[in-house]
Amino acid sequence: MNVDNNYDTSFTFEERYHMLQAVFDTSDIAFVMDRNDIILEANKAFAAMLGKQVQECINTNAFDLLPPDLAASRKEKTDEAFRTGKINTLEDQPEGRFILSTITPIASRKNTITALHISVKDITELRLAEKESQNQQTFSSTLVNAIPGAFYMIDSEGRFVQWNAYERDIVVGKPESVMANTFVIETIHPDDRPIVAEKIRSILEDGIEDSVEVRILMHGGPEVRWFQSTGKRVIINDNKFLIGIGIDITDRKQADIATQEQSEERFRAMFEEHSAVQLIIDHETARIIDANHAAANFYGWSIEELRRKSMYEINTLSVEQAKHEIEKNSQSGQGPLSFKHRRADGSVRDVEILRKIIKIKGKDLSYAIINDVTERKQAEITLKKMSVAVEQSPAIVVMTDAEGNIEYVNPQFTECTGYTIEEAKGQNPRILQSGLMPKSVYEDLWKTILAGNIWRGELQNKKKNGELFWERVVVSAIRNPDGEITNFVAVKEDITEQKILTDALIASKEKAEEHDRLKSAFLANISHEIRTPMNGILGFSELLKEPHLSAEEQAEYIDLMQRSGNRMLNLINDLIDISRIEAGETMLQVTETPVNELLHDVCTFFKPQAKAKGLRLSCTAGLSDNESIIVSDQAKIHQILTNLVQNALKFTHTGGIEIDYTRKGSMLTFCVSDTGIGIPVEIQNRIFDRFLQVDNSLTRTHEGSGLGLSISKAYVGMLGGTIWVESEEGKGSTFIFTIPYNPLKSTTTEYPLPPVEQVTVNPLSGTTILIAEDDEISSYLLKKNLKGENLMILHASNGLEAVAIVQSHPEIDLVLMDLRMPVMSGYESSRQIKQIRPGLPIIAQTAFTSKEDRVKAQEAGCDSFITKPINKTELLGLLQKLLNR
Repeated sequence: MNVDNNYDTSFTFEERYHMLQAVFDTSDIAFVMDRNDIILEANKAFAAMLGKQVQECINTNAFDLLPPDLAASRKEKTDEAFRTGKINTLEDQPEGRFILSTITPIASRKNTITALHISVKDITELRLAEKESQNQQTFSSTLVNAIPGAFYMIDSEGRFVQWNAYERDIVVGKPESVMANTFVIETIHPDDRPIVAEKIRSILEDGIEDSVEVRILMHGGPEVRWFQSTGKRVIINDNKFLIGIGIDITDRKQADIATQEQSEERFRAMFEEHSAVQLIIDHETARIIDANHAAANFYGWSIEELRRKSMYEINTLSVEQAKHEIEKNSQSGQGPLSFKHRRADGSVRDVEILRKIIKIKGKDLSYAIINDVTERKQAEITLKKMSVAVEQSPAIVVMTDAEGNIEYVNPQFTECTGYTIEEAKGQNPRILQSGLMPKSVYEDLWKTILAGNIWRGELQNKKKNGELFWERVVVSAIRNPDGEITNFVAVKEDITEQKILTDALIASKEKAEEHDRLKSAFLANISHEIRTPMNGILGFSELLKEPHLSAEEQAEYIDLMQRSGNRMLNLINDLIDISRIEAGETMLQVTETPVNELLHDVCTFFKPQAKAKGLRLSCTAGLSDNESIIVSDQAKIHQILTNLVQNALKFTHTGGIEIDYTRKGSMLTFCVSDTGIGIPVEIQNRIFDRFLQVDNSLTRTHEGSGLGLSISKAYVGMLGGTIWVESEEGKGSTFIFTIPYNPLKSTTTEYPLPPVEQVTVNPLSGTTILIAEDDEISSYLLKKNLKGENLMILHASNGLEAVAIVQSHPEIDLVLMDLRMPVMSGYESSRQIKQIRPGLPIIAQTAFTSKEDRVKAQEAGCDSFITKPINKTELLGLLQKLLNR
């Protein structure tokens, strides 16, 4: 290979050789041969084509490697290259491929051709692409020239870029070489050039396809023909071009012009004799160009007088206002113009003007038809007032056709029923029927309105959401001039609230009457419940005065008196409990509550009574003893169970009573079931009301205040539960209540062992107690209860006296203080005593333990509280507790 000494001398000859060899190896198929056709160098691609190694090819005759026919033709080309020193190329198509061979002479330093560089390249894809491009150009040219009209493409300056033969030969009439320097605007009639220039600008800038009817100067004139030209923007290499097609419409336009001239003649004949008021107006100046006879009759001016007038002269609006209305109407394109026009006699009429632009002798004029709508406007005003009244009416208005299908409803209908106007239209009013009204009501309604009469009544209907409501309805028929019924109209008023109020008043009245009746029965019952035990107490106390009573008789009378007293005490307790509940003074006393033990106590207490009546009494616990210990108000749970069991015993004569409870999640559910008389269904939902009893008659066979269930319901609510009853009359009842299950943190409870029987000494012996009590009987009873306890008892009849005794008797160990006493109350007396002796224990005693009483007693310094009637055992236990004995 020829290595030129002009290469960079920083490289050695060997390095430069290897670099050139690398370039040679990466080129197309190539080899170098000398004048003897011997291969001096060959690259890898050449060797690979022959299936040889590079070294196998070197020093081989080049033409021995080629077929004989191909070798001869190549030999001629190589000899020519050696002779002329020029590069030679030749192209072959073996097996459908395009192969390009390039023969490049290599000169020595003495400019003598010593070798040839021959390269071979496959250019099939290039030749095929060129052929495809030629085919496409031929197709496009054929397609464009086949268009039945002018085709052209112009650049952004309006210069022709492409065209078809029609555009070149028939329209422009210039040779091919001149077309590229021709502007499309040169071919347009001068009068149409502004329109065409604007269209070209608009299409190129906005990219919106558009068309125009334009006159073309054929071959530059004088022949003029009409063309319908349509243009569209295309963008090529970021340059904007306009492609257009023009169709010759000259024949059609000439026919249109001839037809228009004939139409103008027919139009004028029709215009002059038409019965409608018609004007021809210059729409730029508003001058009346012409008027017909009907216009002269309507306005009161002759046709000649009208021709001298402007539309602004007969319009009641100012020129500016009239122009503004016309402009607004033109922009919106909505319907006729509405104006008030003056007439020759000074009257003003409402008119509507229908306009249309027409051409007469090539000039655009406004053709106007004027309609007198004065009467219609007045009717519309009246109708609008009525419509507004109906639309804004608080009453519901519904109009139907003769078959009863809804045609109109006002907004109040939608607001009341929930059906939109669109949902209601076409429906029958029966969509509102609730199904609760008798069929006879609707039969009477239709019979009445079909006879032409007015129907009035009340209907209970149903809204879209299913809600019921009441309407007061007036329905009447609408007749046409022939007397035929065309529509029905209903005016309705929602009277639901009135109905509810009326029903509520009736219910309130009935409830008040029921309340009065129950209260009367309750008072009669209370009177009976008080007088009956009082009769026993007073009666048997009188009998005890008789001499010669046996011990058995005395014991019997005393027992009867105690039973009567207990009965009265229960009544008083119920009255106090319900009063506290009503006053909101009942408080929860949350303590450790062993439910199983409580249930056992209730069963044990009532078993003798159940046995006496021949009834079975069973109790079932739902938890183990440890699990049954909860944090709650033990006294109130005990009271609830006691009330329910007392009721069951009261109303059960055969069978038995079952008490049980179970745990359901976070709640305990208690059940007290009996096989008694049951509760009528009609009063089951009121059984927990105050004063109510299953039997309030004078012949009832049971005793009680009727407050037990009310008290139980209140206590259950305070505990966070609910109570209800399930009963069937004659078969028994089950009272069920729930309370929260709040177990103790520790499930292990230690109970004290029973005390060892031993000889005990009276712990209160030698104690000095002051009784502050103004009531002699209560004071006497206290002293009797404490008799035998070896006590020293002092007595004060009022609070002031109690203070004085404490001051003078330091040996006093405890004070029993009645809170309600004369001279000085027990509260004030306690305060003063505590100031004298802060450590002296004081027990407050009262017949009514309200929350306020307890708080006031504690604030006054009382250490504990006991309720009258006083239980001896409770009193002694309290004394021992406060005296630490």
